[in-house]
Amino acid sequence: MFKKIISVLISSLCGSLVVAVATFDTSYEQITFNNLIAGLVLGLMYVVPIVTVLGIPSSILIDILIKNRNGKYKKLIEIALYIIFGVIGATIVSLIISLDDGTNGVNLLAFKRICILALSCSVPFGICSILWNYRLKKSPSH
Repeated sequence: MFKKIISVLISSLCGSLVVAVATFDTSYEQITFNNLIAGLVLGLMYVVPIVTVLGIPSSILIDILIKNRNGKYKKLIEIALYIIFGVIGATIVSLIISLDDGTNGVNLLAFKRICILALSCSVPFGICSILWNYRLKKSPSH
């Protein structure tokens, strides 16, 4: 579970960086360190709960799906599953947001941004998970 928490923190930081960059408006102000920190904090406030609620259960499900796989494509299949689950998570979040708008479907303009944000979290989460699994298998047993 420790590796999942570290993966959540790293992927949330990546997602928060995407939010911070997306909130920059260079036409009115200069990009400063304070603006970057404010964007990161804003991103962390919204990204961490979503990554925790959707990311950890998805990661556990992916671990179950990939556990008995062997072969040279295991890591590639695992990262592909993280991408697929990232898109599924983006769809779920888009549908939840669309309930507030009163629309019956996914707003494609909002979905594109949410999907980019979801993939900026799920891919680092997957990479961290793969690296943790690889690292734990390489280390000697005590």
